[in-house]
Amino acid sequence: MANRGLKINTLRGLFVLSLLGITACVDDAYDLSKDVDMTITVGGENLSIPGSNTDSITLAKIFDLDPESDVKADANGDYALTMNGEGSQSTVNVESVIIEGDQINTEASTTELNFQYVPNQNADATVDDYTSFNINKTDVTTDVVELYHSDVTSTASLDLTFSGSVRQLNLAQGFKVTFPSYMTIHCSDSHFQIVDNTLTFADDVAIPNNGRLSIPLSVSAIDFETMGKGEGLVERGHLVINGEIPVEGRAYLRSEDFLSHQDVQLNLYTELNIDDIELTEVTAMVDPQIDITINPVQVNNLPEFLQDDEVHIDMTDPKIYLYVTNESPVAVNFTADMKPYKDGQQLNTVLLGDKEGGTEPIVIPANQTDYVICLHRLSDNSGIDADEIITVPNLNDLIETIPDEIRVENINAKAEQERVTMQLGRDYAVETNYDVVASLQFNNGTEIVYSDQMDGWNSDMQDLDARHAEISLDATNTIPLNMEMTANAIDRNGNVMDEITATVEGTINAGTSAAPSVSTLTIRLESNADGALKEMDGIAYRVKATVPTEMAGTVLNEKQTLLLDNVVVTVKGGVTVDLN
Repeated sequence: MANRGLKINTLRGLFVLSLLGITACVDDAYDLSKDVDMTITVGGENLSIPGSNTDSITLAKIFDLDPESDVKADANGDYALTMNGEGSQSTVNVESVIIEGDQINTEASTTELNFQYVPNQNADATVDDYTSFNINKTDVTTDVVELYHSDVTSTASLDLTFSGSVRQLNLAQGFKVTFPSYMTIHCSDSHFQIVDNTLTFADDVAIPNNGRLSIPLSVSAIDFETMGKGEGLVERGHLVINGEIPVEGRAYLRSEDFLSHQDVQLNLYTELNIDDIELTEVTAMVDPQIDITINPVQVNNLPEFLQDDEVHIDMTDPKIYLYVTNESPVAVNFTADMKPYKDGQQLNTVLLGDKEGGTEPIVIPANQTDYVICLHRLSDNSGIDADEIITVPNLNDLIETIPDEIRVENINAKAEQERVTMQLGRDYAVETNYDVVASLQFNNGTEIVYSDQMDGWNSDMQDLDARHAEISLDATNTIPLNMEMTANAIDRNGNVMDEITATVEGTINAGTSAAPSVSTLTIRLESNADGALKEMDGIAYRVKATVPTEMAGTVLNEKQTLLLDNVVVTVKGGVTVDLN
């Protein structure tokens, strides 16, 4: 700026000296300092004066990021739009199934036994009968679709009594009771042995008159797949279990057991009594309700160039990382709608998962912690570190216009219909969070806008009066964006001067750090009012940036720069200089 002032002051001094020379040759009665207008026009076609150069404008300066901005530079200086969505923790739970004792119907067997008295000899009879039970439970949780097997907890007893006039009834070693093959039975009394599903008397056992033989049992498992037709989980919510229990073997009376020396007829009663049966760990196909919610992600503190209404983003490969924990043994099929909103208005919808218009299925595997699913735009998965990668071709729709927030709506989490083993009544944690990571690498559908100004010219412009001027400048660019500039003249207060029209010729070509582009721009200023250029202090310029095809996919980096230098103001058609 000093050179420009020096040139103008030199002009002023030359003309003052010339005028002093003139006054030396005329009558002293003329006072030229009072009577002569000391404004003159110099030059012919043009007069050039230096303008102002800028320092290199880095993307870091252009972005001018707030520390809380969702646009961040990584350790290498590469920019990305990063946002986090938090989900609320939910659970997978299949309700407990308890078959209460009063829901178990049992039917005792009555076996008629005839004994012939023979002195000093045992009297034998054969037992060949069965007892039975049935369960018809209609309030089983409908979360269970198919039931194959279950560990259970239940205590039971096999109770044998008799009626008749003898001292006691004896059941011989080898006497056996056969339970249904789908039941796993245990007995804690060493007088009885259980092999597979058959209980066998290891010794002779006596039942006293008016007494009871109670054999302690427990049930530890039920195999529903081996039940007969019409049994098991016959439909959702309806459980049927039927069982016949054959009782067979030899019963006898010793001669001293007869109360009289006569033949005796007895009735043997056999009954299975079962307490509550609780299904604990089941192998089944289940369909529990799974509630997953994800809070909206807010887009915060974006740089101005991404907030302009004219900005359109076409990112090369934006990514969404789903971080999921599923402690349950049930794989979860996940579908949802992701919707960007701006000023309360929905902009687009991206459908996720196995639904019409959606992606391939998104399945959250069972028994996983911090499982990572990456959703991204391209079919090329190289360089992505995730457990599962899914292509979403229209993922850019979320940020084509930068939204205020992104919501995840219409979430449907459904258990995969497959055989699983799980504990009933237990809460298994399921949690889903996500990150949006969109590197600022754009395709040629992108338009972004940046505004700035060059000012501080008025101290050199205020002595000039002209109607036409040109500003020429060189632009050296390492940012991989083509740029078109528009400009307005501004006054010392930064206000646009409507009386001056600015027209920009030329464009700024995209460049790289390795191969900067150099472009020349000319800004033509046309004034429609006398003295307007004298009030001008600089220009406010607006750059609309687009991505040339050859630069598509290049990441914006905070060290990339735009340098505007060799700024020269040329005044056309002569210059009027005020020397008063």
